[in-house]
Amino acid sequence: MTTRFNRSVLTQPRWIAAILIGLVIALVFVRLGAWQLDRLEERRADNQLIETRLAEPTRPLIGILGQYGTNAASMTNRHAAAEGEFRTDAEFFSIGRTYDTLSGTLVATPFDLTDGSVLIVVRGLVPLGTPGPPAESYEPATGPMVIEGILHDGEDPSAIGEPAPENGALESLSRLDLAYIDEYVEGDVLPVSMMLQRWTKPYPNESPVAIPEQELTDGRHLGYAVQWFAFALIVAVGVGALVYRAGTTASSSETDLDRTSLP
Repeated sequence: MTTRFNRSVLTQPRWIAAILIGLVIALVFVRLGAWQLDRLEERRADNQLIETRLAEPTRPLIGILGQYGTNAASMTNRHAAAEGEFRTDAEFFSIGRTYDTLSGTLVATPFDLTDGSVLIVVRGLVPLGTPGPPAESYEPATGPMVIEGILHDGEDPSAIGEPAPENGALESLSRLDLAYIDEYVEGDVLPVSMMLQRWTKPYPNESPVAIPEQELTDGRHLGYAVQWFAFALIVAVGVGALVYRAGTTASSSETDLDRTSLP
């Protein structure tokens, strides 16, 4: 028996509504998939920029500041060298940090530059529970030295804010928000921080574990895009199948009715 599709189903209000709703949902899913592809392209462009900057040779921080001024975005992810002295009495912690497989307390120490400005230096991670600040047994060498590392523009402020430090001295905070830090650290804090990599004076005791360089990946954007496109296809096929089933059922009912009406 040949199955026929009854086109009159397409004129019924409930199926018109079902088709329109399915179409809208499928289009929304397609748009979300396209948005994820756009984010993938942005991520790849950002990664390319980071790779290009990290491949550049180390430059004196004073030269980078002279070129870019206060434009932190243009300075971030560049290798820099700075001359000055650590101010350990103004050191502060950020407890409970995790980087890849490493976890512990992040140690940040103001570094007084020769021009009078202050660079916040992330010296690395120390074990949770380390007394301080300053981090006991992890103090840097004293006196003038040259340090090298990668510049970053800090972190966004905490969504819930930071509690006001007791006696106006920073001891612990959740995010490396340089604007917030500038309010409590004496001196002119630069709009960039440094992830410490090398230094000219050895640590008297132990050195914190260096923060690993970020891994540049595409993230999950491509997977999310495929997921949204698959959802769109499922909706389109599902609605189409329901409409087709309704049409063929209606056609079969009319055929049976015609047969019963024959003399």
